[in-house]
Amino acid sequence: MVSLRARVFELVLPLLGIKRFFSQPDRMDERIAKMRRAKSPRPGKNVRRDFAVREDSSRGYPLITLEPLEKAEATGIHLLYFHGGGYVMDIAALHWEAIAELCRLTGASASVPIYPLAPEVTAETTLPAMRALYDELAQQHGAENIALAGDSAGGGMALALAQDVAKDGKPMPGSLTLFSPWVDASASGEGMAAIEPRDKMLSPQGLKACGKRYAGGLALDDTRLSPLFGDLDNLPPTSVFVGTRDILLVDARRLRERMDAAGRPPIFYREAEHMQHVWMILPIPEGKAALRDAASFIKSTHSGTDT
Repeated sequence: MVSLRARVFELVLPLLGIKRFFSQPDRMDERIAKMRRAKSPRPGKNVRRDFAVREDSSRGYPLITLEPLEKAEATGIHLLYFHGGGYVMDIAALHWEAIAELCRLTGASASVPIYPLAPEVTAETTLPAMRALYDELAQQHGAENIALAGDSAGGGMALALAQDVAKDGKPMPGSLTLFSPWVDASASGEGMAAIEPRDKMLSPQGLKACGKRYAGGLALDDTRLSPLFGDLDNLPPTSVFVGTRDILLVDARRLRERMDAAGRPPIFYREAEHMQHVWMILPIPEGKAALRDAASFIKSTHSGTDT
């Protein structure tokens, strides 16, 4: 049964203007320019109460690090989290609360890159920069202790990064967690149009417009931005979360099918009825339950047992 809070959020979501942004791609550049004038949100008081927060811009973009203040709770897990936003939007305040909660539940520290956004910077630059960050963190923490995760476009980036590491035969992260992952930049999956009237945030035409801006000179089916079409044979233990009122349900199902065919099905796969895009990071009971499930997956995977 859907919670009252989730039903209220579904009514409120259209007021945030996200659906309008994705439904009017002809006005996207104008709105992106306006968004660039806004201040990038940083972890608030609730996060800073439990974590030491550091910011370092020496890599050419801000990297935010969260370190638990209670050292006794630390597990050695280090979360590398990529935020969503169609590759064109900045991190949101809701991301910080969800990332902090994942860290609380797992005893993890975290690195959160505020990666360069499209169309100013594209995949050919952004993904290598994130790979360099992963390599640095893997050396610092041990690759097996890295919990790689992301939502929406950040989920696509996390999957593309994991594929890049596997291609090079380098040590893989200990786990991969994908929230409403966008893994086909062309937004051409069959069935999106049928879901779109119930999706209060996304539209296929808006996703495709974002994909083109992130692609730069790459084709939209290039695996660097559409990892659905990449090699799925050698991924780390993977969890996938998605809602049935999210057009990216189509991507999640195709990803599961392709992982099944590769003989590496997701260890944990959750489709939540009546849930919207990235419901896992929303302050609703269902979102909190999803974070608990994700944390359980991460902890059990990193301890060497399956969920």
